[in-house]
Amino acid sequence: MSVQNTVEWLYHFVKVCKERPLKDPYFIQCDVLCCPLKGLFPNTSVEEIHYHLLTHGLFEPSDWLHMEKVVQRMEENNIWELVSQEFKRLKNIWNGPETSIFIFPIKDSYLATNYNMIKKNGVAFKRAIFLFLSPDLEKEEVKAVLAHEYNHVCRLAYLNLDVKDISLKDALIIEGLGEFAVKDLYGEKWLSRWTKLYSYEKTLKIWSNHFISSLNIKGNEKYDVFLYGKGNNQLPNWIGYQIGFQIIESYHSVYGPFKNNELYIIPSQELIEGSKFPLN
Repeated sequence: MSVQNTVEWLYHFVKVCKERPLKDPYFIQCDVLCCPLKGLFPNTSVEEIHYHLLTHGLFEPSDWLHMEKVVQRMEENNIWELVSQEFKRLKNIWNGPETSIFIFPIKDSYLATNYNMIKKNGVAFKRAIFLFLSPDLEKEEVKAVLAHEYNHVCRLAYLNLDVKDISLKDALIIEGLGEFAVKDLYGEKWLSRWTKLYSYEKTLKIWSNHFISSLNIKGNEKYDVFLYGKGNNQLPNWIGYQIGFQIIESYHSVYGPFKNNELYIIPSQELIEGSKFPLN
């Protein structure tokens, strides 16, 4: 468990692509990087796992020619070791569960970075974390995305719910707790941009008009639109993420500070009721 040696997987992926130029890199990537994950997701096909990772930031298979240099740069910057050491620290601070961590280059990681490029992303499950990273991230950026995702693992362990049973209410709190952990551990500088998109006045209005009546819907296929938004005035981009963060931030401003794992073991209903976001 803990940080997996995906370096070997990535070099093997490049090697197979070189040796089998007639085979589509898409299928090579699926075989080399996703077949080893099947044990974590016994009820999910390898193809579904592959698709899910690609949608969350895994590099495009067709970019395999660049991956050897990208992985070398990631190794030079000690990304795997940095994640391993920070995970041990977080696990101790939060008294959290063991988990497996898989690190891969993020999409377009070989390109020169610019302000609009997504340089890091992650996705967490009960038993695993996937981090998609650019090779030239600052150390605190790597730590921040790890903390956000590992906080999800801790919260999911506390809730002890199947994914299909997680409600919009719980999803908002999961995301809010994850990003507030970044602020608490590393400072506001390392918060995601979506934490500052809209004023409290605007988010409170959207909360009252669109969120309160839907808090108990279950399943990410139903509530994702509330998290990510539609890009319009009713549900602007990233609105649920920011509301989740503001719920935790406003709760903490009244009842904090908290020690270690105290915040993520507070029930969702209690966190909302103690925040600036009224339920009626």
